[in-house]
Amino acid sequence: MKHPKFKTVVKQFKFIAMKKQYVLLIVINLLATVGFSQSQAEMNDEALNSYKLADQEMTTIYKSTMANLGTQAEKNLLLAAQRAWITYKEAHCEAIAHQYEGGSMQPLIYYGCLENLTNERIIQLEQYEE
Repeated sequence: MKHPKFKTVVKQFKFIAMKKQYVLLIVINLLATVGFSQSQAEMNDEALNSYKLADQEMTTIYKSTMANLGTQAEKNLLLAAQRAWITYKEAHCEAIAHQYEGGSMQPLIYYGCLENLTNERIIQLEQYEE
């Protein structure tokens, strides 16, 4: 018979493993685009710039999508969804980066997370246009 806390421990282990995989994906993604001969400060700057580019693209697609929606009700729903998504994105990435608080890698993790979620949102917004 398994110990009653076994399921809880397994769930916690899976969550920790998932967070570490997520951070690893962010770092690998950034290293692939940034290069290996940069300082941490340069990588942090590159991550910020990559996020800003993704955010600009998402804003353009969002505006286009809003312009193409047929009714004011549809526009209001998308606006509410976008506002909720922005709140989620910022809170989620702060939570992910928090484990690196005080470290020089924290901005890299934070902006990498923002970029990844923004790229996912771009795909979601493009589905409105289909």
